[in-house]
Amino acid sequence: MPVTKVKLTICGSNYIVSTTDSEEYVNQLAERLDTDMTEIMTQNPSASVAASAVISALSYLDELNKNASSTDNMRAQIKDYLEDAAKAKLEAENARRQVEKLTAELNALKAQQAAAAEAAVKAAQAEEKAEEAAAEEAAEEAPASEESNEQ
Repeated sequence: MPVTKVKLTICGSNYIVSTTDSEEYVNQLAERLDTDMTEIMTQNPSASVAASAVISALSYLDELNKNASSTDNMRAQIKDYLEDAAKAKLEAENARRQVEKLTAELNALKAQQAAAAEAAVKAAQAEEKAEEAAAEEAAEEAPASEESNEQ
């Protein structure tokens, strides 16, 4: 961004400042400084422009340091949140894998149960057929035994 010169008036004195910031932004800063310095001189009539500038500068540095500290705290909190989120994501992925594993095991057990049930049905059918065949055989033998007993 090109360097521009901005004319400012602070506490009745004119200043020309070279800046790469926008003229609007620099004017906003100058208006705030003028307001703060004027307020200091109004509250303490013996304060000079230089004294009000020093007090304003100290106030701005205090605000800057507190904001920097607050920013550092927020960054630390965000870092903690990101670490917690990454940990939760990993735990969720592990839980998803466990669910998939258990689902596969459940499906395998269901398949085994279905095969066992089918085998049991077939065995019961085979047993029933064997019993029917045995009953038929017994029924066929019974009349033959009666005939041999009659002779």
